[in-house]
Amino acid sequence: MWTKHALSPQRSNQASGTGLPDFPQSESIRRISRALPALRKKQVLVRQGEAFHGLYVVRCGMLKQSHWDKDSNEQITHFHFPGDVVGLDAIIDRRYQGRVVALDTVGVVLLSFSKIEEFPGTCDNQLHLIGYLSRAVQREQSRLRDLLSQPTDLRLARFFLSVSRNFQAQGYSPYRFRLPMTRYEIANYLSMAFETTSRLMSRFLQMGVMSTKGHEYCIKDLHALEKIAESGE
Repeated sequence: MWTKHALSPQRSNQASGTGLPDFPQSESIRRISRALPALRKKQVLVRQGEAFHGLYVVRCGMLKQSHWDKDSNEQITHFHFPGDVVGLDAIIDRRYQGRVVALDTVGVVLLSFSKIEEFPGTCDNQLHLIGYLSRAVQREQSRLRDLLSQPTDLRLARFFLSVSRNFQAQGYSPYRFRLPMTRYEIANYLSMAFETTSRLMSRFLQMGVMSTKGHEYCIKDLHALEKIAESGE
């Protein structure tokens, strides 16, 4: 049975009317931040190659970030969850690295980078640190590409473990959660054929590791999922 605590962060935050509990609330932060109107499903937040103008903190809902090549092929590079910051990988080049689209109703807060640079007490060293963080994000993307060379069952298991830990960090159940992205989008993100993803999900179901119902997922045996994820190490 799927219980109420399996609600997505987007639905639960809307119900309570609360934002992110750890989001800075100082007057200085409020001066450089601005809550934007809610994004509807499939609405574009930023476009690939667009000039960088700020960071977006995801308050509720989820987004996907995609890179499009010259032949108009899409590769999903990120799924952004509540608490994530969109645009960190754009700071160093001052261009957004991909197209970011809402997967469901999404609330974001814009942090204007020009105002961050003028932030009281901001110095060159701090700006260099921000640049360092941007490069660190780009290195993390490189590590993700390395992961994509791993066996498909390992990739899928690590994906669900990452999602589980993300929900747990937000105060939600790490075992039951709703994901607005489609199976095709999950397969694209992991550089897998849709048929491979479906076959692996069926195997996880037969093994008693996970169960699914539409967009709802349940991890039934966390230890077994962790063993699959560690099998390539």
